[in-house]
Amino acid sequence: MAKQSRVWTFTPHQHEGPAAHVGQGDHVRSPKLHNGAFKSRGLATFMGAPYCAPERHVIQKMGAKVCFLGVPWDQGQVVRAGTSQGPSGIREASTQYFSYMFEYDVDLLTFFKVVDCGDVPIVPGNNDRSHELIYQYVSECLHGGAKVILCGGDHSVPIPAARALSDFHKKGIIGYLHIDCHLDSAPDWGGILNTNCSGPSRALELPNCDARNIAHMGSRNGLNPKDWVDFYVDNDIRLLPMSEVVARGIDDCTHEIFKLAWGGTDGIYVSWDTDSLDSSCMPGTTAPESFGIKAREAIRLAQIAGTYGADVFELSELCPMFDVSDMSIKLACCMIYHYLGSRAKTLGQQKNGRPA
Repeated sequence: MAKQSRVWTFTPHQHEGPAAHVGQGDHVRSPKLHNGAFKSRGLATFMGAPYCAPERHVIQKMGAKVCFLGVPWDQGQVVRAGTSQGPSGIREASTQYFSYMFEYDVDLLTFFKVVDCGDVPIVPGNNDRSHELIYQYVSECLHGGAKVILCGGDHSVPIPAARALSDFHKKGIIGYLHIDCHLDSAPDWGGILNTNCSGPSRALELPNCDARNIAHMGSRNGLNPKDWVDFYVDNDIRLLPMSEVVARGIDDCTHEIFKLAWGGTDGIYVSWDTDSLDSSCMPGTTAPESFGIKAREAIRLAQIAGTYGADVFELSELCPMFDVSDMSIKLACCMIYHYLGSRAKTLGQQKNGRPA
């Protein structure tokens, strides 16, 4: 008998999410029927949302309007590691909250039919292959008719994710926002194009992303080389350093960058690095720095962002291993919750014909 050949195929591991408690009245979701001081998390998905395979037809069938997608990848970074724990940290933090947000009088799970599409599989040591999988997973969510909450992972994540959005709107124009302590505009790093310090550089290379719809906010301190500054100056890209944010206030600056990104575009990508926040409230990040956005300002930024919306809303560089008393992961989680709460309120007002 001829010897049969065996072909090894890479099968990404996916958690199955909460298998039993899916009803609105079940204790893991209900603010009235929970069991004890905190609800039992069961298997951890973001916000206790049902698991959904990252396939467009499945997403459409479930009617999801928001997909949470984790990217446990930190091999595109050039500083300290640890961001591969970011998605699990966000999910862990979400177990301590209900999906109902009283500030907006909305249940986020019900309003957006949120699903958790698990984690993008990563291939250790292969940045190009891992980036291609990020591209594929984000593309499936977008083509499934959902907006994407993307949690990294190092700040090379937006390179393939923004490319996915660019291709999704290939007949239109996209905007790109970069909120970060660092300008991340290196043309390359030692000849490598796709690292955590080149997101805006790669965004400008997309065929339908123009410099007039790109903006950066939050840069400060001494880890921003002159050639990174020159990128913004030479390409006439709006740069709001932290000193300007302090002088003008978070509200004014946030409105400016979102209006700029949405100016004549069909969709936008928001890349929010957690080290844009001050190290006093965000120690669990790749490169913590002082003189940053404070916790109250971060929530306000998220609320204003929700009035504009985004196709992909990404948080990156979250490092739970360096966190203190879960303060970083809980703040990052709240930033997403308030973004979604504000977005739900805005959409509800628009539906009812009232000013947003």
